[in-house]
Amino acid sequence: MRAPALAAAVALLALAAACGDEPRESRPEPVVRLTLGAPADGVTVRSESVEIRGAVQPRAAQVRVLGRTVTVERGEFRTEVELEPGANLIDVAAGAQGRRPDFAAMRIVREVRVPVPDLVGGDADSAQEQLEGLGLSARTEDAGGFFDPILPGDPKVCEQRPRAGAEVQPGAEVTLRIARDC
Repeated sequence: MRAPALAAAVALLALAAACGDEPRESRPEPVVRLTLGAPADGVTVRSESVEIRGAVQPRAAQVRVLGRTVTVERGEFRTEVELEPGANLIDVAAGAQGRRPDFAAMRIVREVRVPVPDLVGGDADSAQEQLEGLGLSARTEDAGGFFDPILPGDPKVCEQRPRAGAEVQPGAEVTLRIARDC
């Protein structure tokens, strides 16, 4: 009597073990959903900082912007980020216990403008040095007449383009028209 019961138990164990080897339908792992709202990816700004805004699901998810934890209220977050001149890559991560995290990134370009100084009437060499010190390039044009090379004194800036006070990008070219007698 014992032998048939023992054989049945062994068969049940073998069947249970075999069922464990069969692939089961796996349920998808829950994920955090991260959405960036503003500013738009690839935007160019002139300000030193920008406000990053977005939303997460679940509402209790934790959000980190550039590695710093930010406050999430009702599934929304916002934080101010300082920008370096030029291209900036802002990374955002969101996570919640028992869920797969989500990540996003945005590119923001901080454009820095340089005001062109008033150089008219000044020494041509000093004007070029001043422009180079501001990160601008100088291009000179001869504004003197036929006798200008034999006139006394050093060349001066007679005219400039762009005008004084104009804001230009770093590395921009400023044209200086120079002569001894303007």
